[in-house]
Amino acid sequence: MNIKLLRIIVLALLVVSGCQNKKINQEVIDIYSLLNEMMDRDRLAIWPELPYKTLQVSSYSRKSIAKNQEGWYDNNDASQFVRIDTIQGRQEFVLMDEDGPGAIVRFWSTWHAQKFSMGTLRFYFDHSQVPQIEGRIDQIISANKYVGKELSQPTSPFLENGGWFSGHNLYLPLPYAKHCKVTYQKADEKVDDVLYYQINYRKYDSNISVKTFQKGDWESDKFQEKISKLNEVIYKTPVSENSRHISSNGSIDPNGDSISLHINGNRVIRQLTIKLSSENLEQALRSTVVKMTFDGKQTVCVPVGDFFGTGYKISPTRTWLNVVEENGLLSIFFPMPFKKLGQVSLYNYGNQVVDVEKFELIHSPWKWDDQSLYFHANWRNYSNIKTSEKRDINYVHISGKGKYVGDVLTLFNNSYEWWGEGDEKIYVDDETFPSNFGTGTEDYYGYAWCSVVNFSSSFVAQPIGNGNRSPGLTVNSRWRSLDVIPFNKSLKFDMELWHWDKTQMDYSPTTFWYGTEKATANEIDVIEQEVKIPVKLSQRFEGEGIKVESISGGEIIVEAFLSYEWSARNHMLWRSFNKGDKLDVLVYSGEETQGELKAVFTTGPEYAKVDVILNGQMIFQDLDLNGQKLAPKTFIIPKLKIRKGNNRLRFVIKGMNTNNFKASKFGCDFIEIN
Repeated sequence: MNIKLLRIIVLALLVVSGCQNKKINQEVIDIYSLLNEMMDRDRLAIWPELPYKTLQVSSYSRKSIAKNQEGWYDNNDASQFVRIDTIQGRQEFVLMDEDGPGAIVRFWSTWHAQKFSMGTLRFYFDHSQVPQIEGRIDQIISANKYVGKELSQPTSPFLENGGWFSGHNLYLPLPYAKHCKVTYQKADEKVDDVLYYQINYRKYDSNISVKTFQKGDWESDKFQEKISKLNEVIYKTPVSENSRHISSNGSIDPNGDSISLHINGNRVIRQLTIKLSSENLEQALRSTVVKMTFDGKQTVCVPVGDFFGTGYKISPTRTWLNVVEENGLLSIFFPMPFKKLGQVSLYNYGNQVVDVEKFELIHSPWKWDDQSLYFHANWRNYSNIKTSEKRDINYVHISGKGKYVGDVLTLFNNSYEWWGEGDEKIYVDDETFPSNFGTGTEDYYGYAWCSVVNFSSSFVAQPIGNGNRSPGLTVNSRWRSLDVIPFNKSLKFDMELWHWDKTQMDYSPTTFWYGTEKATANEIDVIEQEVKIPVKLSQRFEGEGIKVESISGGEIIVEAFLSYEWSARNHMLWRSFNKGDKLDVLVYSGEETQGELKAVFTTGPEYAKVDVILNGQMIFQDLDLNGQKLAPKTFIIPKLKIRKGNNRLRFVIKGMNTNNFKASKFGCDFIEIN
């Protein structure tokens, strides 16, 4: 080649390279840009323009060194710190010490209510000796008055021995240009603080400019307008001026019949809404499968209920990416772009007719380019899996390039013990040690302490937690925004599965991700058979898991570990009511049943006299729950009809207890039909 021509080519390449670097450096990452990204669902379907890795630091057991070594499944995941620093005479436990540029994008933590001094959390950015953020740990993470409830909140709280136990979540992004150190200082050195934590953060390429969070930024309210805007739009369904609707309905016959919707052109599906009805709706939610094909490649094959984040029972919830309504209307808002052809189908692999009352797609134009990614969802099923053997269960193993964006876990627990001691382990691009190593399954899903309390928030939800401490169904979901995980070659997600009780469990994770045309995952080849397995529902209704429909006065909480006499060591506690107050709860039965009703209520010195009415029929009148000591008490009605679906139980406070003190409590342990 001519030397002069070679010099010109080299010079041109240098100029192009310089322009690219300049472009990256001109686009500064700050809280505003990160909040804009958080509000933009379309970013999920686009490869990041500014490269980063999503990593995690946590209090996982430091005995976990390698899978083939002892300690890999060690469960000592509390108060494991990087080191202890002494700063101006005070001891600070270091949770995170990482170089930038980067940004914290999720901070989860929990602590033992009776063994915690509620100390000080500090953030030091860019090697500063002075913390830019400093305050009581709960007031920064989950009760941050400067951030608002959508980005700072506790989840699934319950009362135990006078202390509140909960997960604590902060989703406000905290960017830094050079370095970040996070520390915790006890408020009382005599208290042995029990602290669990997970911090997800982005590590950007070194040539990317990041504007560091500054001391006083929260107090100045400089982010309030942007945060308020995010709070307004986070639950709004996506709209577009050029949106179009396409819909269908009808019946799907058993054993493989289907119904489909097709869209031509360079488009993006912005919303998918489905409503099914059937004689056995629970089985229909599992046996009806949604499949999607984009540009000739199938990328989605998931049971309808799992795909929409409700498992196989309609459990109302609302997050930024899904909505489940009481009437069974299911919606999901992942952007699903394609170049030429998109097809969404519903297949009925069950043995009953399924009526599709609503099947609708909302779509709009999409400009496909080399940054666009295809939407994927995969389902795994582990039936009757033994839980006493410690193991890593695979959620998904992806080969190729893409982004991991969330998951839903549906399970049926057969025991009266907590099932989810295991930690998530996410390996990116053929890592030998996971760059995301967690502290427990419920921690990964944003709550804590095996709580049975249902909750729904922007990015995490537990629409049903009945199976957390007793036989029953549990559904957990985590929808990622700024904490999405990009990968260039591969991603493997394993979750530890074990607990101390020798039992079996049905365990079904659904994973959501985006990938290039060549990206693939380890799909189930026999899904048609797996979804035919009969789903399980319990006819024992734990009080703490019963859905509250309405309450005229007082408050409902879950009170835990009164003693081992209570089923699952929890009960639903109604307190601070007045005479005449009413509480309506819904008890859901998968089938019509007639038999003996067993109701276990709490008795004690402050417990009330109540009427109990089932579906309009008085079953207990003037039931006096006063007692000298706190204890559960069983009441039986030999013959009673429970109808299929929701049954309404009404509790009416009748007044004073037998000691003439004002009654202030009512507790329901469980209700069972035999």
